[in-house]
Amino acid sequence: KGLKNALEQATEIYDKNDQKAGYLYAQKGTWTAIDDISPNVIDAVLSTEDRNFYKEYGFSVKGIARAGLMHVKNKLTGGNAVTGGGSTLTQQLVKNAFLSQEQTLSRKAKEIFIAMQVENTYSKKEILAMYLNHAYFGNGVWGVGDAAKRYFGTTASQLTVPQAATLAGMLTSPNAYNPADHPEASKKRRDVVLSLMEDNNKLTATQTKEYQATPMVTSNTYTYNSGYKYPYYFDAVISEAIDRYGLSEADIMNRGYKIYTSLDQNYQATFQEDFANDYLFPDNAANGAKAQGASVALDPKTGGVAAVVRGYNRGIQLVRSPGSTIKPLAVYAPALKKGYHYDSELPDELKAYGTNKYTPHNWNNVYGGDLPMYKALAESKNTSAVWLLNKIGVKTGFDSVEKFGITLDPSDENLSLALGGLKKGVSPYQIASAYTAFANDGVRYDPHFITKIVDASGKTIVDNTEVDSTRVLSAKNANEMTSMLIDVYTMGTGTNAKPAGYTIAGKTGSTQGNGVDP
Repeated sequence: KGLKNALEQATEIYDKNDQKAGYLYAQKGTWTAIDDISPNVIDAVLSTEDRNFYKEYGFSVKGIARAGLMHVKNKLTGGNAVTGGGSTLTQQLVKNAFLSQEQTLSRKAKEIFIAMQVENTYSKKEILAMYLNHAYFGNGVWGVGDAAKRYFGTTASQLTVPQAATLAGMLTSPNAYNPADHPEASKKRRDVVLSLMEDNNKLTATQTKEYQATPMVTSNTYTYNSGYKYPYYFDAVISEAIDRYGLSEADIMNRGYKIYTSLDQNYQATFQEDFANDYLFPDNAANGAKAQGASVALDPKTGGVAAVVRGYNRGIQLVRSPGSTIKPLAVYAPALKKGYHYDSELPDELKAYGTNKYTPHNWNNVYGGDLPMYKALAESKNTSAVWLLNKIGVKTGFDSVEKFGITLDPSDENLSLALGGLKKGVSPYQIASAYTAFANDGVRYDPHFITKIVDASGKTIVDNTEVDSTRVLSAKNANEMTSMLIDVYTMGTGTNAKPAGYTIAGKTGSTQGNGVDP
């Protein structure tokens, strides 16, 4: 009972007004009895996480010896961490329920002691059931029963060997290996697990080869628990807590934290409703599938993310060519700093540059001669943008983009930068953050989800209320830039996208996979 209670300490999420927005806790999914979980899952998990589960008494002697050896080595090099401890499945369960992720001998000793107590209190079957029902599988899903529905549209009892191996592979890093957002990485990890199952005599070599050839096919029949009503945002909060502040996934789920964020619940609810409306997403002419998208809303005055949809992975991590949306950052903003003005005349003509004869084309192959800068931006003239970048200097444009918070590859320092021709691309999160400088008199605040984390005892363990900021351009240049971006929606390429009753400033952009506007 003590272990089950410890595993159910809720972590609460609060919005920008300090109002409770939802919660995370380890057993928030549907409990699935061990007899209703496919033996394939048990074989995959034990082959991957703890092959000697039924032979050990809560801990691995070899694992502890290995941890001791590593501790001695760390001491000799000035460290104090315990690594390579070979935690058993029971130890993992105990660590999630009772202990911090601190890597010290004292913590490891406590872990072993409590694991032995757990083994005295619960049967192996009960321990395995608790482990599988409290494991986190990404996308706001806990427990193997709900994970089976979320990723494969089936029940835990019906999971095939490849599906079971996929879920087992996610245990080390649910966000990195979940098949919905990272199918390629998930398949590679699944194939590793299948090999481990063969090593553990759960599969033959022939079966392993056959299962590894199975394509990754996902299906979603899962309905989120009401406490996790903003899954896109909450997943991003979890990832930021891990990546930026060094917390573990287990701690976040089980330690009863209060996590304060920049969430605007009205914005988030509206985002989710809109993205759930298929009518708003036309069919993709190439394959008949619905078009996909991502949306991020940031507060320019703080850098706080108010809402995000299509998940952390698409909205934040997934990168694509920005197309013409990079023009204000790489060309027009630095040109204003160099002394150009909104009405400076720019040529709109077909022209080749350099020894490689780089020749940018306008999207409609129409060229009208000289025109003012604001019109070149509003109509997204590729020829004018490249000409201007060539005039102010590619290095100037490159440095400007980086000052807006977007890290570029050295190879991006060329004229195609003006049209978004980048080696790695950017994410909607990065672009949205960069554009906040135009709306905030030239100052950009570091983007973030979390403002503060308080532990169960009331101690603040993360304080991000004072956010770093950078002046990217002068207030005068920022306001001039905003004025030109308004023109995009009053007279330019964004006219048809202008919402009724609002004044909107921004930039459209499109690509054909090569970083250049079609």
